Amino acid sequence: MEIVKVEGLRKSYAAKEVLKGIDFCAEAGDIIGVIGKNGAGKSTFLEILLTLRSYRHGTVHLFGQELNEASEKQRGQIRQQLSAVLQPTQFYRTLKVIELLKLFKVYYKSPLDVEKIMADFKLDDHRKTYFDKLSGGWKQIVSLAIAFLAAPKMLILDEPTTGLDPHMRNMLWTYITDYNKRTGGTVILTTHNMDEVELYCDRVMLLNDGVAEVFDTTGRILESGYKSIHDFYITQVAK
Repeated sequence: MEIVKVEGLRKSYAAKEVLKGIDFCAEAGDIIGVIGKNGAGKSTFLEILLTLRSYRHGTVHLFGQELNEASEKQRGQIRQQLSAVLQPTQFYRTLKVIELLKLFKVYYKSPLDVEKIMADFKLDDHRKTYFDKLSGGWKQIVSLAIAFLAAPKMLILDEPTTGLDPHMRNMLWTYITDYNKRTGGTVILTTHNMDEVELYCDRVMLLNDGVAEVFDTTGRILESGYKSIHDFYITQVAK
């Protein structure tokens, strides 16, 4: 089932064109990495998928609905099927972890059990810890747990493992891949960690100065002669 279909997407800020005709698609169950140098347009692309930014040129279909043709009610219905962890992670500093989860359960009108989410994400030891007092890794884990409360059909992650140690990175990816397998949900993420792309992503879109220069499976990229996705990335951005 096609979740996202993007054709000819262009986006400008004043006179600067940030996206220059992006074509992209994602199926249910895909994990897709969006890679590229800082300023390549990755975050803008994700923000458009999240309905946070407008666009004038091209089409963006989410769950079969073209965003620019959607009513506000239809956009609301689309947003109910999306969840995200963006950078930087910011929540109410004076709320404890359990209070945050309960707050977002009400906000999302989520049928999921908060205690089960606490257990699934191994958050019991941090139940009464204020969010502001958590390490960067645990803040990301809590953010992901909150995103899961929405039971999303599509999860968007903007550099989710930046600054995390290998243990926390592994924990985060365990949760992401488990979500993907259990629900058939689609994951679209940006990252500068090419080993993560190679290990976990089905497909890769390389953005370079707003242009999607490559959009292919990790398998076909490696079969084309590159030693690793890191080797592919370095070769491409050095052109």
